[in-house]
Amino acid sequence: IKIIGAQRGIGLTGLLGGIASSTAVTLSFSQRSRANPGLARPFSLAIIVAWTVMFVRVLVVVFTLNPALAYRLVLPMTASLAAGLIYCGYLYLRQRTYEKENLTFVNPFELGPALKFGVLYVLILLISTAARVLFGNTGIYISSFVSGLADVDAIALSMVDLVGAPTNLDLTVAARAVTIAALSNTLFKGVFALVSGSPALRRALWPGMALMVAVGGVVVFVVV
Repeated sequence: IKIIGAQRGIGLTGLLGGIASSTAVTLSFSQRSRANPGLARPFSLAIIVAWTVMFVRVLVVVFTLNPALAYRLVLPMTASLAAGLIYCGYLYLRQRTYEKENLTFVNPFELGPALKFGVLYVLILLISTAARVLFGNTGIYISSFVSGLADVDAIALSMVDLVGAPTNLDLTVAARAVTIAALSNTLFKGVFALVSGSPALRRALWPGMALMVAVGGVVVFVVV
């Protein structure tokens, strides 16, 4: 973002911002929509673009560490991704005018966020293992949904660890858990945007959120 610059359109900002943090993009544009209600559709476009980038990012991370698990994730992740892109196309065709905006991101190399992520990663690993022991696969799904509200990458890495020795978690269960976390995270960001954004943003955003979550949920539990 520093090299290319944020003033290339709200949609491009959502794309680049999603690589760093889709949550940051959601928070920023939701708040800005109150001051600029006329830009509800471009803001919604940027937010959903950032969400779709999140799905791609998770796939890349998992593929790097465990290709077998990544292959199980391709179908449900791309289903939500495709749903998001289709709705992005709809918003783009409905609103082609963009306002130049600047996003301010924190330094991604700061020690504090890295330590917080490390603590969250360990906690999620412990919670997921305990839930599996106590409640079986259902516990894994519940812990993934709750953990996904805060972070998707941490639960993805946790599942990568659990599919290996000595736990040998089933790949299908792990893939469903990661997808549930991604959908949970999308739902959380969507609810926050609906609560904190302008009425115009809510009207433009909620169909895309519902479509992505519904499609991903159906595919992960019916098809996978």
